[in-house]
Amino acid sequence: MKNLTVFLSIAFLLTMAALPCAAFNGNSTSPDPAEKGADNSLVLLMEGNLRFVKGSSVYPNQTSHQRKVLALQGQNPFATVITASDSRVDPVLIFDRGLGDLFTVRMAGNVAGSDTLASVEYSMLALETPLLVVMGHTRSTLIHAAIDKVELKGHLVQLLGKLEPAIKMTRVLYPSLKGRQLVDKVAETNVRQVMRDILSQCPAVLEKVRSGKARIMGAIYDTDSGAVHWLGP
Repeated sequence: MKNLTVFLSIAFLLTMAALPCAAFNGNSTSPDPAEKGADNSLVLLMEGNLRFVKGSSVYPNQTSHQRKVLALQGQNPFATVITASDSRVDPVLIFDRGLGDLFTVRMAGNVAGSDTLASVEYSMLALETPLLVVMGHTRSTLIHAAIDKVELKGHLVQLLGKLEPAIKMTRVLYPSLKGRQLVDKVAETNVRQVMRDILSQCPAVLEKVRSGKARIMGAIYDTDSGAVHWLGP
């Protein structure tokens, strides 16, 4: 019995020694690269947002060890998130993730310009992220300005012009909406528009979605509650 106990103890120590250092990082919840898929990615985002809403974020993969691993091995994000540049909307915090987890594409107004589309193609094709999330948010000051036709100058004129299709569509579908309700509904319509733009202008991404190798999901972030509301594919 004594020899058996010694044998088991040695076997346990050898097993522990063979595990990567990340296994001992109590706040690491990265998916196994072999299991990186749209379903697993979506679950991680949902779980992370639930922690964020409850105020129980664990801030995974933000250690010096994670930083060194990424420096040596490169990035392998499990999801791409397109969202606005709004200071209240930070995907890494909203989904309680860390370094190397999310490839984020941020643009004021959350519109699909050429730079946005190129970034999506890079993340989906070169980095092979299986999940693309297009996430708008409530109380958008830029959408509010576009609806009110605030007079702006410089490049902002072109940016606000990209929101016009979503504004017109929302007014047609929901003619009674006004104020904040209209702003929030335009944000949702714009998310769907960006998803259509990606699929119509990025044929390689469309092919990945059709083949089941990738998925695109729409979402709206509630700046009041912190919750992400999923709009579906």
